[in-house]
Amino acid sequence: MRNSNKFNLFTLAALSSLAVVFAVTPANALPGQNINTVIKWAKTKPKLPRLTYSSEAHGYSGTKGNLYFYVDVPSEEGTITKEGITVSGDSSIKFTTKNAKAVKLIQAIYNANIANDFSQSRRITKVGRDHYYKGQKYAYILAEVQGGSAFQIINLKQLQEEIDNAKYCQTHQCDL
Repeated sequence: MRNSNKFNLFTLAALSSLAVVFAVTPANALPGQNINTVIKWAKTKPKLPRLTYSSEAHGYSGTKGNLYFYVDVPSEEGTITKEGITVSGDSSIKFTTKNAKAVKLIQAIYNANIANDFSQSRRITKVGRDHYYKGQKYAYILAEVQGGSAFQIINLKQLQEEIDNAKYCQTHQCDL
């Protein structure tokens, strides 16, 4: 009986420790999460703008200085499918795995785990202006856009679908 009580006490202590860690650890805004989590998270990030919903764009977005941040979500209360950052007017930030300023910005917005996953990701293909990268946790779409550089993060399982859609849109008219 004594060993059973020790086991129960140890288990309770371990679960309590985990609960504290999860309660203290801030949420990240990542594809697959609920938009409400992301909105709360964005409010804690000084670099990010206030997000507003647009039914036409199927997501939330905002601009702060030269940074545009957006989150694609199929419905106002739904799950995130894709999100991105575009930086305009700063030629020193080009979203590539080797650009230290870009990786540092990703780390400041998300965390070191995402920044490392991105910086260690490998390029899969290029379709039009978009470069597709595969990390261990997420996939990334990078592009040079007029006046800036764009970074998108998607779930790994969406990578091939995104590539296929981009290839299709090169030969067919697509609504963007």
